[in-house]
Amino acid sequence: MKENTKRFRFILDTNVLFSAIRYKGKPFELLEEAEKKNIEIIIPEYVYDELKEVFERNEIDFTLVRSFLATYTNITIVEREFSSELVELAKRSVADRKDRPIFIYTLILRRENPFTYLVTGDKALRDALNEIEENSAITVDEALKMMT
Repeated sequence: MKENTKRFRFILDTNVLFSAIRYKGKPFELLEEAEKKNIEIIIPEYVYDELKEVFERNEIDFTLVRSFLATYTNITIVEREFSSELVELAKRSVADRKDRPIFIYTLILRRENPFTYLVTGDKALRDALNEIEENSAITVDEALKMMT
């Protein structure tokens, strides 16, 4: 069953966002389709900061990236406080320490709106999230399919 596109929103992880900006392809198509359909794209501040590090490491001027993201009307950068309960859950559930913040952000943002989905290519992260909350983490292809 197709979700009401006015209700759901996507959180993008660093790799999906980097790919959308740097290489286009399906991640870029996701950004474009989401804007056309007025679907909110959420970028946790942690992801934004990590994205800046990745672009700077690749010697790409991040001001261009910031300007590019600013052209989208549906992108929101968010920051939330982490509860100790969720931090402990992340430690138990997610092996890769670098994935724990996005795991926590996803759970927090889903509490605000249960039609919030993390879009990631990281299977281990998807599996960890989906074990806690079914269908909370999806691939780019699944996100694109939701919008059709």
